Amino acid sequence: MTESAPQTITPRALIAGFILAMLLCGMNSYLTLSFGVIEEGPTIAALFFFAIFFVSKLPITVTEMVIVSTMGSAGGSLGFISNFFAAKAMTGEPYSLFEMAAFSIVSSLVGLIMVIPLRQLLILREDLPWPGSKAVAGVIRALVEEGDPRQPKILLAAGLALIVWVIGNKDGGYGFFPVETALGGLAAYGGAIAWSPFAIGGSYLMGLRTCVGFLVGAIALMVMAPHLPEPEAPHRYFWPGLGFLVASGLVSIGLNWRSFVGAFQSMLALGEKTDDDDPVMSGRTLGVLAVLAFATATIVLNQLFDLSIVLVFVLIAIGGLIQNIIATRAAAQTAFNPARVMGILLQGVTSAFGGKSIAMNLTGAGFVAGSGAQAGLLTGDMAYGRWFKVPSRYQFWAQCLTVLPCSIVAAFVFQQIHAAKPLVLQGEGHPAPVAKMWAASAQIFDGSRPLPDGVWDALLIGGAVGVVYTLIECIKPIERWLPHSIGIGLGLVLAPSLGISFFLGGFVMWVVLGGWLKWKDVTLTTIAVASIVAEGIGGVLKPLLTLMGVNPQ
Repeated sequence: MTESAPQTITPRALIAGFILAMLLCGMNSYLTLSFGVIEEGPTIAALFFFAIFFVSKLPITVTEMVIVSTMGSAGGSLGFISNFFAAKAMTGEPYSLFEMAAFSIVSSLVGLIMVIPLRQLLILREDLPWPGSKAVAGVIRALVEEGDPRQPKILLAAGLALIVWVIGNKDGGYGFFPVETALGGLAAYGGAIAWSPFAIGGSYLMGLRTCVGFLVGAIALMVMAPHLPEPEAPHRYFWPGLGFLVASGLVSIGLNWRSFVGAFQSMLALGEKTDDDDPVMSGRTLGVLAVLAFATATIVLNQLFDLSIVLVFVLIAIGGLIQNIIATRAAAQTAFNPARVMGILLQGVTSAFGGKSIAMNLTGAGFVAGSGAQAGLLTGDMAYGRWFKVPSRYQFWAQCLTVLPCSIVAAFVFQQIHAAKPLVLQGEGHPAPVAKMWAASAQIFDGSRPLPDGVWDALLIGGAVGVVYTLIECIKPIERWLPHSIGIGLGLVLAPSLGISFFLGGFVMWVVLGGWLKWKDVTLTTIAVASIVAEGIGGVLKPLLTLMGVNPQ
């Protein structure tokens, strides 16, 4: 890994990172409820910063790119917490704006404190591959060192055109463009092509195997459709998909047991001294910040969310530290981040310590979304920051700047999304597969609400298929030829039209443009980023335009 000389942080990098963090937070709040997946933000933030200042002919430094990427990553990943807000709305009275923002802030502060031991254990002590961090570092290096002048133009043209498409479609927009095109007789079972920029363009960042997995999930849904309560919308019966996703995630954790054993070994090394030539802060400062963060979290969670002091301590210890070490180490080794399943596991821990009610139980998943968003992503960002010799304190304090504004943005955007199309567990609404997973789990842990008939059979069958398939998927000689289990699982809980579109997009981007026409990876990445940003911005704009009275829908 090539290293760059240290450079000074600049006001324009902080300002741009601050703005992009809020933009990406709002965008991902919409995307995670619409598709169940997000692009955390470092690559998007780097591309936008490069595009803005490359056009202005001002020189761009690696340090600036690292800072902007770190702040964009922080804001973008916090959008994932909308799944917690949605799960609460699906099962009862939604949280107020103040409650959502307060939870986001205190869980994020705990996550930030936990970054210090995570960095010590997983960056300084262990030599992990960090595939995601290497990908971001590659984009930064390509932009700064090569400075392709076409990328800003492609980003601007594609982004604006696709934003117009999103706000002009018939799904809450101005009604000019179709939302999907039916596929003949398959339309009776949800078969269609969804004209979603995120699904078609953004599929490039997911990999071709994942895109094929989406198609497999869509086909399975259409095969099951005649036997489901709503044949025309088979994805609304999400229980088989839920069983598949949970079982597949648990098996993946088991298959990566070395990573998790290593995580616990890392925890045993917490007390050992590590040589650090670039400390984030002094031990005294860390102690003061930790006391403030943990005390604030305890007061807010106890007073606003009715959690016992014991349960708060359990969430901080297990959700803030142990869960973050396990999830971050898994991502550092395999690029597999088990956040969805970790949410359910922490719900189980919450239930074991007295948090059985749905509202209390969901705070376990919410803690994964809040603290994990800050801790895991910042640790990964610090990996490439260290490769580029950017001081770790720059990244830490830059990310701290994003917590308050992005927490407010996440809460406000969720309110607007929920007002425009209420989040529901059953029936028509946003797909929100992760939120539905957590909401259904909370009902099971609570035990006071009977589940629909046949649900346990559907969960068990989906889970059994998930276990068997994931075990087959780990056979190395055939792994590359198999659709990815994550794609299949999400394909089983999203509308078939979206699964088909993810596959169509993956085929066009990977096979046609990348394989046959030999388009450069950086160009395809720029198109993917433009597609993701356009879907996110357009999706957030539609309820805001309606609120302002300028949207006829």
